[in-house]
Amino acid sequence: MTAPTRFDHQALKAGASITLMLAVPPTLIARFVLDTQENSSGWAPLLTLIAVAGFIIGAGVAAQQQNRLTPLLHGVIASTGSFVVVQAALVIVKLFLSSDIRFGRMLTSLSVSLVASVVGSLLGMFLANQNSQKK
Repeated sequence: MTAPTRFDHQALKAGASITLMLAVPPTLIARFVLDTQENSSGWAPLLTLIAVAGFIIGAGVAAQQQNRLTPLLHGVIASTGSFVVVQAALVIVKLFLSSDIRFGRMLTSLSVSLVASVVGSLLGMFLANQNSQKK
């Protein structure tokens, strides 16, 4: 028998999967397609909102499904952790392509993803409490 761990790996996988599925595609579209255009497009705010919704939903799933009584931690790690992994991959690609890396933009995006992760975690906690009260 294994010792209990601090993290519910299934909840982290579920939350990270949802985050990667919903938040990464609009982020990549905005980064590689819209950043290369000369004039500003109205698509950028919409893609940003879709990505933020992906972070919220992913964090909420991780927070709701965890069973270690640490929903906020699970939501933030699943959602913001996914963001950090994707950003690290993008930095490696940009280094390989000798492209400029905008650290200010990355820190701003990290802040937005962190806030969205906290909001999603709180919503997941609320839903988990509602479900447990119905039982």
